[in-house]
Amino acid sequence: MSDVLILRTPVLVDGAGALVGDFGLAIATRAGKEEVIARGDYHLLKATYPTAGLRLASVVTSQFANAHTHLDLSTHATTEGEFEQFVGALAAHRRAYPGARGLDAAASGMRQMMDQNCSAVGDIIARESVMRAELAHSPMAGVAYWEVVCTHQSDAPAALQSLLQAVQTWRRLQRPGGPVVGISPHSPYLVCRDMLKALARLSIDEGVPLQIHVAESPAETEFFRTGGGPLAAVLASLGWRKPPTAAGLGIPVGPSMTPIRYLSEIGFLEAAPTLVHCVNVTDADVRIIAEYKCPVVTCPRSNRNLRCGVFPWEKFVSASVPIALATDSVASANDLNLLSELKACLGLHGPRLDTSIVLGWLTAGAAKAMQLPPPAIAAGYPASALVVLENPLAQIIG
Repeated sequence: MSDVLILRTPVLVDGAGALVGDFGLAIATRAGKEEVIARGDYHLLKATYPTAGLRLASVVTSQFANAHTHLDLSTHATTEGEFEQFVGALAAHRRAYPGARGLDAAASGMRQMMDQNCSAVGDIIARESVMRAELAHSPMAGVAYWEVVCTHQSDAPAALQSLLQAVQTWRRLQRPGGPVVGISPHSPYLVCRDMLKALARLSIDEGVPLQIHVAESPAETEFFRTGGGPLAAVLASLGWRKPPTAAGLGIPVGPSMTPIRYLSEIGFLEAAPTLVHCVNVTDADVRIIAEYKCPVVTCPRSNRNLRCGVFPWEKFVSASVPIALATDSVASANDLNLLSELKACLGLHGPRLDTSIVLGWLTAGAAKAMQLPPPAIAAGYPASALVVLENPLAQIIG
């Protein structure tokens, strides 16, 4: 064993959350690999290793993870404007460029994640070639979520049968340490009721992770209350064989209906899916989410650029709902840089949101959202995987 270095920090963030105290991590080289050999009170570690070197840090965390993104949109230009305009722009881009959301774009996004030493990714995938490539080659853990769109009740039986066959095939490609197969019904306004119910049952019976965009924009709320509004108008203009309508999707619109209430009433939340965005929620929605123990993922830059509103983080924290921070895609969030997302999150929410809490969203929260073991900084943890912030005010906020 080489000489020991003690990394001293007042804030340690891992799967246990943000821990405040006078912590120390003893680091040394074992079998050619630099790793943590002990963790504990700094003074006890210093007594145990009296000749150890010392390095100070303001915060030390386990590796960050990106719980929600679309790597296959990594070459798409960033769009800013109303959310429903973004929906239309994505559809237009896909029609204009049939090869979009393919291997080249996904590979670009994967490289960006690897360059950040990201530990895991929750990636939404729209092409089988990308699904197979990630399952075979991704160096990161996480979930490869197949994106599902099914806009009419009558299409659900055939679409479900095809999906089940594909999932069985893809799950045989999973490998230790790599991503697992998940399913992402795009949203409750692009996936009909019967398909959502069937996917919840699949998740419960087979352990397939689920992730869904929901309660993202005010236009989505209006769609569920009236069946109309700007989102409905855009969806009707996109040239679908069966355009999404509240009736065709099986949504019982009404003045008190919300996307979260709807998902609860049809039994979808019984699978405890990961809910992405949840910006436009009522107090009753937050209670429902907490009751079903659904993790929530927030993507502040995407919500800002698409004028969706501000994520009510304090309500979710008060309700003990697990939260993850993620980038969403380049198409709505500028880039895939997790520190940039952290900076935007802190800037948006102000001083009431402590940096250590958000770091927990990038570590323990992200693991919860992807059904991964909580990351633990303990003996054997690779030193290269530690995120060491020596001056958070300069590195994060400045």
